[in-house]
Amino acid sequence: MAYLFVFFRYLVVLISFISFIGCASTPTAEKVPSYTIPFDSQTQLASQALPYINKHPEQTGFYPLGDGQEAFLARLALIYGAEHSIDLQYYIYRDDSTSSLMTYALYQAAERGVRVRLLLDDMQSRNDKSMAQLASHPNIKIRLFNPFENRSARVFGFITDFERLNRRMHNKALIADNAFVITGGRNIGDEYFAANTSVDFGDFDILMLGQSVTDVAVQFDMYWNSKPSTPIESFVYDAAKPTKAEIESWEDSLKREFKNSKYIKSLAELPLTQHIKDESLDFFWGKAEVHYDLPSKIYSPEDTDLMLHQLGAILAKTNEELLLISPYFVPTKQGAAALVDAAQDGIDITIITNSLASNDVFAVHGWYAKYREPLLAGGVKLYEVKVDPSLKKQRSWLGSSRTSLHAKTFLIDRKDLFVGSFNFDPRSAYLNTEMGVLIESEEFGEIIYREIDRNLRKNTYRLALSEDNELEWHNDLSGTSKRSEPDASIWLRFSAWLAGILPIENQL
Repeated sequence: MAYLFVFFRYLVVLISFISFIGCASTPTAEKVPSYTIPFDSQTQLASQALPYINKHPEQTGFYPLGDGQEAFLARLALIYGAEHSIDLQYYIYRDDSTSSLMTYALYQAAERGVRVRLLLDDMQSRNDKSMAQLASHPNIKIRLFNPFENRSARVFGFITDFERLNRRMHNKALIADNAFVITGGRNIGDEYFAANTSVDFGDFDILMLGQSVTDVAVQFDMYWNSKPSTPIESFVYDAAKPTKAEIESWEDSLKREFKNSKYIKSLAELPLTQHIKDESLDFFWGKAEVHYDLPSKIYSPEDTDLMLHQLGAILAKTNEELLLISPYFVPTKQGAAALVDAAQDGIDITIITNSLASNDVFAVHGWYAKYREPLLAGGVKLYEVKVDPSLKKQRSWLGSSRTSLHAKTFLIDRKDLFVGSFNFDPRSAYLNTEMGVLIESEEFGEIIYREIDRNLRKNTYRLALSEDNELEWHNDLSGTSKRSEPDASIWLRFSAWLAGILPIENQL
């Protein structure tokens, strides 16, 4: 009985402590609204963009960034080329090699007079003092979106304020001088830029210029000035600008890290590098629409029209063929039924997603697995990315020996291409904010279709139902098949199965 009394006493203390934390108010700081600096035809980036834009009025030009190294190089090129403004908006911004190099490039831009605005979702735990020190530069502003109030014990925030903190900003964009934009599925980190030796997120971005750049900038301003966007100064009050010695130490550490780096050397050999040097970059062109959730999806979801509804209307226009690529695919009963209905109405539907072995979130796979058999039985084609040590593939966003699929895109009737941050799962639909661009381009649509069709056999398993209605994974490259999750351990299969029986689908 004495032990029981002690247990309850500590339980009361814990509950009281959590309640005290929960009573803390959302941090406030003076927020001065700011907006995108208008396009200036006299800047270097504008001079590069205008010859293209003048030939294609009222259209959007885009260059596909399927290779992680090219995606990194393109970002650095825009940062180093900017003269007026750089705006960045990301869900994840790591503190690793490529991220540090990019941050240093941003600091150099600020030093030469460029205004830098960095809007980061606060789900990732970062060093507040380091961010505040960076933001102490007069040309750098950093805001955290939907921040945790307790900076050192975030778990308590989830306990006391789960409804708010469970909603995150998943949007991804980089805007330079209001002349060029990079948007798509990539966050900032080694694994997104083919610089991580253990895992490589096969992803897809687009470098854009033309009409849609302004629309992305309007989206950024809306989020930057929104209610959940909080200046880093709210959490650190006494940050000083980095000293000359600290900057020199930063430079030295980067030089040591990248000296004789094969990664940096290979950047110079990329096709994009030569295109930038001789100004021969070829863009695809088409009509484009920028789609995004409103920031109010975070704090007033019941009063906010969802991007999901916009995408639903777009997908409903499919006449013949839908190719959908999503790393985290949880269609729900309603979505699966809609896909089956469309397939039975004669629409050719192909879905490419991660296998259990390539998926970095096994709980997502556990729930996706519930829908494989009914989708296949209804005529939907399913492919899962391989994890195959025999594959030594470079410059691909579809799959390799150490790749987890991270690209989020779909292609309608081989001409309407959507590229963005939206996963086809309940989290993207109802919890996180998302964005993307829909581009009409038959030329690029055909290229994407042919490339994927050419690589499916090599990079994916084709799923099918056997004569006795059992699920099979077909390796069409080797002519073999399996009846259990390929390349996955028993423990991983058990974990995914267990997650699939837990009532968590609406959180995935």
